[in-house]
Amino acid sequence: MEGFWTGKSAAGFDVALAVLENGDTWGVVTSNGILYSALQGKTTSSGGTLTGTGREFSLSSGMVASATYSGTYTAKTRTDVRLSSGNSFTGAYSAAYDQPASLAALAGTYAGSGVGTGAGAQSMAVTISASGAISVPPSLGCSASGSAAPRASGKNIFDLRITFTGATCTLGDGATASGVAYYEGGALIAMGLLPSQTAGFIFAGRK
Repeated sequence: MEGFWTGKSAAGFDVALAVLENGDTWGVVTSNGILYSALQGKTTSSGGTLTGTGREFSLSSGMVASATYSGTYTAKTRTDVRLSSGNSFTGAYSAAYDQPASLAALAGTYAGSGVGTGAGAQSMAVTISASGAISVPPSLGCSASGSAAPRASGKNIFDLRITFTGATCTLGDGATASGVAYYEGGALIAMGLLPSQTAGFIFAGRK
């Protein structure tokens, strides 16, 4: 079920889910632009059935919980996923995932909401250059820089690496998160985890 899927949770929240060619899975839950929770895991799928294991992150409380999930999918059409926590999601496939990732299209400044797990979301601007260099200006003593590079799969997904600088940074001064970014129609979603896999960073915005 490789691809990028968007839809609604049973509770009515917006869900975006990326399943990469190697099964790595990244998901984010939002409502009216506010970040609520995230998922990182590993998905196995075959013949219309999927299973996976990973972690759920509550972005408001900072709680991290082990999770298993299962469901069904129709290739490049629809998926239904239920997590062990009881959360569920129905999503539609985004055909834009099948286009090559373009740094030229990605480049720009995005206004949106960012959060380090365990801290409240805050408004921020993220700038990405035509070479993929990422910069986040200082806010309350914390700034960030990094890079985005088209993933070798040839799909519309970017490998992401971002390092935080400043004593007030939620994830710690010098902390580096690695993950993925997805761009479509002027909207950017970026997700990354620290090497410990117990904390990370999420950004959702538009240019």
